[in-house]
Amino acid sequence: MESLLSYLPILIAISCPVGMTLMMWYMGRSKGQGMCGMNMTPPTHPAVDKDAQITVLQEQLRTIREQVRALKASAQPVEKQSGHSKSF
Repeated sequence: MESLLSYLPILIAISCPVGMTLMMWYMGRSKGQGMCGMNMTPPTHPAVDKDAQITVLQEQLRTIREQVRALKASAQPVEKQSGHSKSF
């Protein structure tokens, strides 16, 4: 029993690198797939889907620009502060 206890620190020190090596080997076998076996490469979409996405994004951009214009038009002018500011 005493001889086994003398090897315990060495076994503990070796277990981490061995475990990491096994994990890297296992993950390398998946060839780019995630942990759940999902392929991590982005899906390919036909050009029609891309054109539709571009149209939607352009409409969103137009709406946002209109909202910004409305906010600028309704904004109150900010009063300029004097050079004297209160210190706390």
